[in-house]
Amino acid sequence: MEQVSATRSELLARRARLELARRGRELLEEKRDQLMLEFRRAADQVLAQAGELDQIAAGGRRALALAEVADGPEAVRSAALTTRRGIRLAARPVIVAGVHIAEIEFQPVARARFARGYTAGGSSAHIDAVASAFEAITEQMLRLAAYEVRLRRLTQEIGVTNRRVNALATVVIPQLEAETRLILTRLEERERQEIYRLKRIKERKGARLEVRAS
Repeated sequence: MEQVSATRSELLARRARLELARRGRELLEEKRDQLMLEFRRAADQVLAQAGELDQIAAGGRRALALAEVADGPEAVRSAALTTRRGIRLAARPVIVAGVHIAEIEFQPVARARFARGYTAGGSSAHIDAVASAFEAITEQMLRLAAYEVRLRRLTQEIGVTNRRVNALATVVIPQLEAETRLILTRLEERERQEIYRLKRIKERKGARLEVRAS
């Protein structure tokens, strides 16, 4: 505990700091509750989107297997190489429960049949089905990644907020309470001593007056 000056002004200052720390803890606890609510929502979305991805991926694997049987692995591989392209992503800042989060944005991945790069002679209905399925998989992966980014950021902020709440609850507030009690005890003791001193002075004056009167 730091050196405490037992004065009325110091007592008022400690009480003000204690009130501020308690209010800060309440605000942080409210923030943590909001973050936990958003965390549960994001976690539900991650689970839902992951389940959707599993279903889409299963369909994509079936379409790929059929295409390789019908058209041959080389034709499928050739079409896949033709359709390769980059996907432009953007991160838009949003505020969730007071926390800045980068929200991933992207253009639709699905393309028209002949916008994929291969010709009518280089594709088939099976290859088109594979292309459509894997475009859907890619888009779902991006959607899932966006929710996972939000979930990870919320997890980090919840951890930071928890540490701040714990620091206030277990260190700062107890220390300020102890210092406030110490100052108050010293002031009360000093006041009792002053009352006793004044009483003794009064008694002495009374005794002197009695002697003079006699």
